[in-house]
Amino acid sequence: MNIFRFVSILIVALSPALLLAEEYTIKKGDTLWDISEEKMKDPFLWKKIWEANPHIKNPHLIFPDRKLNIPDDLTKKEDIKEDKAIASKKSEAIQPVKITPKKIPIRQWGYLVSKEALLQSGFITDAVTVPGKISGSPKKQDLMGRGDYVYIETDKPSNIGDKFYILTAGKKISHPVTEKLVGYLVKIKGVLEIQGEDNGNKKALIVESYEEITPEDKIAPFYPVEPPLRPEKERRPAVNGTIIKLWNDYNISGGGDIVYLDKGAKDGIEVGDVFTVISGEKPHVNIGTAQVISLKDKTSVALLKKAVGEIKTGDSFRN
Repeated sequence: MNIFRFVSILIVALSPALLLAEEYTIKKGDTLWDISEEKMKDPFLWKKIWEANPHIKNPHLIFPDRKLNIPDDLTKKEDIKEDKAIASKKSEAIQPVKITPKKIPIRQWGYLVSKEALLQSGFITDAVTVPGKISGSPKKQDLMGRGDYVYIETDKPSNIGDKFYILTAGKKISHPVTEKLVGYLVKIKGVLEIQGEDNGNKKALIVESYEEITPEDKIAPFYPVEPPLRPEKERRPAVNGTIIKLWNDYNISGGGDIVYLDKGAKDGIEVGDVFTVISGEKPHVNIGTAQVISLKDKTSVALLKKAVGEIKTGDSFRN
């Protein structure tokens, strides 16, 4: 079992929040993504519900009439925000928030995904050029995360304060239908910052981590990333293609997961475009909806907004 997953289960099991948890009965067609959006007003918190229900082994397979625990501290977030808003009106010490017209579209439409989800989803590239790597750690750890120190090597001079993304080496991706090489999947696992030297080794601190970091991971120079905004009007272009890779390590995916498509900017796709997912096996039926969150020329990354069946590599998308 993943060590972070194991620890999270222990924390949930011992948490007093579960004593005050809301019990939810799963309905036909529900996904954790939908339940999170309904109960917490944020679909991207679906993993929090999963963590609070360790009896669910596969988050993409939930069944009608079964019970879920939704921790009270999650369902009460909206109430807390409202209480704070009321309290701020009564307090003269708190200054009112100034909202300019430029901020209204962002507040109205929001982001397609969080910055962390965008980075973690990664991208498929034609070739992998690695400008640096993690060479070890002071404590000789096999698994590392935020707050841990590592040693790094870079092919160019670097200074204290310089930041780098932590990457996977690049997994070879072949097309599930044609079997031709599509490219290499690169995932961003975190961010580190150089702190100085330790016995001639460059020492860096992991300041952000989205999954386990290992001594085999690579690094690349940091650059600012802004998550894509939700479009005012969703496009549904007449583009057909295939799901060539699932982000997770399961053989199937469901609502809230990331998938990779074999069409990109050169095919007329734009960030925010929505597609219907069709099962690759007969009968070819609609099994979900995917929305593009990032692009390359020949490939794109999409979020599964909804899934009414198991979504697999080799399934198709179209409008």
